[in-house]
Amino acid sequence: MHRLFGLLAVMAAGLGVYLLFADTAPSGPGKALDNAPIAYSVWALGLLMGLTLAWLASINWSTVPARIVTWVRLQRRRLWLALLGGICAGILVLF
Repeated sequence: MHRLFGLLAVMAAGLGVYLLFADTAPSGPGKALDNAPIAYSVWALGLLMGLTLAWLASINWSTVPARIVTWVRLQRRRLWLALLGGICAGILVLF
């Protein structure tokens, strides 16, 4: 599935480059940007969304909870110190 999303993102990039530089109107060279549609921001948003979906499809979601638990166990001391520091900072700010 991630290959399909990647292919669609590359196809969108190719279409966008074609629309950006293609001169369909006979108004002379360099006038392609004057005739281009205004919705290039939507095209760029769609391209980023396709790339994001391709990246998200490549993640093995069944192992995410186990990886989070392992990370918390490894970072237990740092998390405790951060919590303690946050409590002390909260007391200093509130009083």
